[in-house]
Amino acid sequence: DMKITQVITIVIPSYNEERYIYNTLWKISRQRFIGSLEVIIADGNSTDDTLNFIKKASEDFKNLSIKVIKGGKVGYGRNQGAKIVTTPYILFMDADSILIEQDILMESLKYLETHEIISVKQKSITSEDIKSTYTYKILDWIRKIMPITFCTGCFFLISKKKFDELGGFDETLQNSEDFWLSKKVKTSKFKILDKHIGQDNRRFLKIGYWGFLKLNILNYINFWNIKWFKQDVGYWN
Repeated sequence: DMKITQVITIVIPSYNEERYIYNTLWKISRQRFIGSLEVIIADGNSTDDTLNFIKKASEDFKNLSIKVIKGGKVGYGRNQGAKIVTTPYILFMDADSILIEQDILMESLKYLETHEIISVKQKSITSEDIKSTYTYKILDWIRKIMPITFCTGCFFLISKKKFDELGGFDETLQNSEDFWLSKKVKTSKFKILDKHIGQDNRRFLKIGYWGFLKLNILNYINFWNIKWFKQDVGYWN
């Protein structure tokens, strides 16, 4: 196997993710790779047991080198993590992103030299919630047909050189800073693997199924209108 550990560093922003972070790290540790994979977690002063679960993961998963740094809002946390990455590629993930298949990282390596951003499909892990299953399917379809690059932060693999060149995530934005950054890349340089990140339905329960789809559609309609992305739509609050 190619040494993924020499190529990719994972950056995860977190805030009160005690329900998710351990399982996310466990699934990362179950990926096929040789060596110790660095994971940087930018924590925004969690007040629950997030840090204790990260510590337990550090003890349990010996093939992960987990480093916790000071974070804040999502864009800030991602940028802070990126600053200390020493590998040529950065994989941004959310704290609740579950790597379902064990070969996702290995599959990503095949496209690093020909693409500037690599992502995957999304899949609901809340099997009893059929609406979340179909909402993720619709979101994947939207991303596939869009004439502009639309990458979400649940799996956002980019070269550090390109990331720095684009100026990182815009920390002044109130929503979808991942989309705002990814749309600067040509669609021909964007690859969506036939692999899946699993997420539950918490985002849909927060702003509704239609609310979530509507937000994505409005992002597309306003894709050059930065004022729209500076509005607080209640997504992160």
